[in-house]
Amino acid sequence: MSRLRGHHLICLNFLKGEGYSEDFVENLRRVVSDSEIEVVFGADDVCERCPYLKDGVCSYSESAEEEVTELDQMAYRLLSTYPGQRTTWHEVKEKLPEIMRTWKEFACSECDWKTVCEEHEEWKKY
Repeated sequence: MSRLRGHHLICLNFLKGEGYSEDFVENLRRVVSDSEIEVVFGADDVCERCPYLKDGVCSYSESAEEEVTELDQMAYRLLSTYPGQRTTWHEVKEKLPEIMRTWKEFACSECDWKTVCEEHEEWKKY
């Protein structure tokens, strides 16, 4: 079972095999291969292999931790899933059609990974 924070529940649906390093990408593949997910608050199984995780906090930029926490909060609301709950990739995917318009407006416009998702056929249909 993978432990995932809010925005990773949505964003990992569009994984294309890109990331900070081969170790990071391999970890992403492992995470998405688990069918069961425990929803968590804060650093998760993706973050643990991220070069920007410092003392359990995202250091990608000066305001990164606040920004990802805001993304997580929006994802929890949109998915009606909260830390401590368990879900599956199937359950998350079923909710994407009804939430992606809002998610794209809120989260994707300033995302550094947007160009990766824009190439993903699944992302384009929303």
